[in-house]
Amino acid sequence: MKAIIPLAFLLAILPMFVPSAYLYLIGLALLFAVLVASWDLMVGYTGQVNLGHTTFVGLGAYTAAILQLPARIGAAFDVHPIVAVILAGVLSAFFGLAIGLLTLRLKGYYFSLVTAILPLVFMQKVFVWRGVFGGEEGFSIPSEKILVATTLEKYYVAAIFAIISLGVIYAILRSKIGLRFKAVRDSEELAEALGIDTTKYKILAFVLSSFFAGVAGAIFVNYRMTVAPDLYDVPLMLLIILSAVIGGLGTLWGPFLMGIIVYLAKNWWLTAFRFGIVNEEIILYAILIAVAILMPRGVYNEVKEKLRRFAKS
Repeated sequence: MKAIIPLAFLLAILPMFVPSAYLYLIGLALLFAVLVASWDLMVGYTGQVNLGHTTFVGLGAYTAAILQLPARIGAAFDVHPIVAVILAGVLSAFFGLAIGLLTLRLKGYYFSLVTAILPLVFMQKVFVWRGVFGGEEGFSIPSEKILVATTLEKYYVAAIFAIISLGVIYAILRSKIGLRFKAVRDSEELAEALGIDTTKYKILAFVLSSFFAGVAGAIFVNYRMTVAPDLYDVPLMLLIILSAVIGGLGTLWGPFLMGIIVYLAKNWWLTAFRFGIVNEEIILYAILIAVAILMPRGVYNEVKEKLRRFAKS
């Protein structure tokens, strides 16, 4: 928890030193980092592999967008953006609860298989109901309907959300609930023998993970002022998985920080160079795979171990 305070201070003063265009990207990177950390909450701490995390990102995004622009469904109600964001998280959590109740009682890879199909199912719904969801291109939200307007305000909303999310997840993982999550991850059979309701805690982790993903998706929409199927798609899911695995599963800080690094590398640092016919994403994935081979336990664990050895020497 102590490390969150310096991070909050750094994010608070960052706008003094970073141009507005780059600040915009950093805000998006913070939102992406929350997605990675929330995925790690489920996978890294309970051992249940969720391959459909972007389903809840997209669900939260489209829920908030439609609540803030009800004309898409022919309604005329008025929902404040903050309320829309919260409701988006609640709906994502509720849907996570429904999926968890159906699948997390099963052993093996059934849960992973179901979650892998979810983004494809929801993306088809987006394409079929074009009048509501906007099809492949999505739709925009007018500036008067979004949460905040300026780049600086958007950045601070993203930063505050990232800090609160990180603090809440950290507190959960440090509590008795977090200990039970780890018990399920380390040995589900032993946890059951000790009287832990493993299904209950797997579902709880899934609901919490889905809630943070849904809220992040809703804030993404208010940040970009557009909602589109890219918040559901496979490349985003792949980037989340790579960031978490390379950062270090079950460490929270590793996935969160690596999420920021990976997002900025993909959308800023690598695009600053010209690689000819080689796509920047290929370069990024090649680097990530190389890091994964060289640091199989994750960057966070490797760096922590090296610092520990250096302190002893």
